[in-house]
Amino acid sequence: MSQKTLNSWLTHLEGAHSKEIDLGLDRVREVAQVMRLSPSVPVITVAGTNGMGSTVRVLQALLKTMGVRSGVFTSPHLLRFNERIVIDDRVATDQDIIGAFEAIEQARGQVSLSYYEVSTLAAAYLFDRSDVNVWLLEVGLGGRLDAVNIFDATVSVVTSIDLDHQAYLGDTRDAIAIEKAGVARCGSPCVVAESNLPSTLIPELERIGAIPITIGRDFTFTIGPNGARWDGQWSWDGVALDITEIESPAFIESNVAGAIAAVLALGFELDEQSVKRALHGLDLSGRRQTIELDGRKVLCDVAHNPASVAALARYQRQHNPGATVCRAVFSVMSDKDIAAMLLQGNEFIDVWYLAGQQNERVASVEVVSDLITAQLQTESHVFNNVRSAINAMICDANDGDTLIVMGSFTTVAVALAMVDNRAEVVREC
Repeated sequence: MSQKTLNSWLTHLEGAHSKEIDLGLDRVREVAQVMRLSPSVPVITVAGTNGMGSTVRVLQALLKTMGVRSGVFTSPHLLRFNERIVIDDRVATDQDIIGAFEAIEQARGQVSLSYYEVSTLAAAYLFDRSDVNVWLLEVGLGGRLDAVNIFDATVSVVTSIDLDHQAYLGDTRDAIAIEKAGVARCGSPCVVAESNLPSTLIPELERIGAIPITIGRDFTFTIGPNGARWDGQWSWDGVALDITEIESPAFIESNVAGAIAAVLALGFELDEQSVKRALHGLDLSGRRQTIELDGRKVLCDVAHNPASVAALARYQRQHNPGATVCRAVFSVMSDKDIAAMLLQGNEFIDVWYLAGQQNERVASVEVVSDLITAQLQTESHVFNNVRSAINAMICDANDGDTLIVMGSFTTVAVALAMVDNRAEVVREC
């Protein structure tokens, strides 16, 4: 089968496999072997509940300052599928991806692959045919059985461990930690940027034979208060870096620290100036990103589980302590712990704008509204779609209010599309 456009390919892939999420390595590994996809350069694989995309972004920036070309695979995307595959800062073109899909289709025979598995193989196919020096792979879900784990990590990173996707990964942090640790390899470093260690994580890494490099024990990163700028000190094994007077990157400090440790663990040398150049004002679309809509500043964040909402609450306390009213557009997938997310959000959100979406996976606005009424007794409004909710929030806003769009990638994508009146329909796959 050959499709003429990337959109037609993606539409086909959405219905080509019997399950949207189908964890396991056998099928995708079989096709990769037929295609002879095997990295000849180092691989950094990043797993975690939250912070994976941010960590990959910092890794990419640090490597670039040293002239190291990276191939970056992340998921999901916000506005365009192409965002998932980046080669040396160049987003893959439609024709690049179509060529990869055609090669996968020819190689797979009777093997059925999910949307995500084809995405992973497409990234590997393009990296294998480029002159990148390092592959940077973000785990889609879990780690041990995620498609990227068919490629051996030279260095692995575990950013954070919390409750999410319990139906697939287990309903305790200890169980989830074992799944995340599965990206590590015997004899290879595994950077752990989670300070609240589940009891199973280090023992599982030791069972695998990996070399744990753990925040707070093997490396530290401390940030002093300095408004919108960072004054930081990073240290590990005799290496000390003063990261001072840089415009704060839009990332959690532990993720930045983990990325620095991973680059060093890979054998590269970093100096203070190169780190400062990489981090200064670094951002990532949809992560604590400020946009302007109708003359109002709106903070966009893909906070889509309780831990990420708690992190957003901390960010708000630090950066907007004097806000008069905080208004938030919220829409999230139904399999999330929405009650816990609302409780975390209640720390900083005064008015909720609940948005529906044309996506059967999205939680019903009526269900979310009932939870707010029962738990919070906070003001809330219900809308059929995200765009209407955003427009209402902006109309209601007064000077000094904080405006936020938060939740699933599909929620934040609408806000980003509104900046230049784009009309993409984005699915979280």
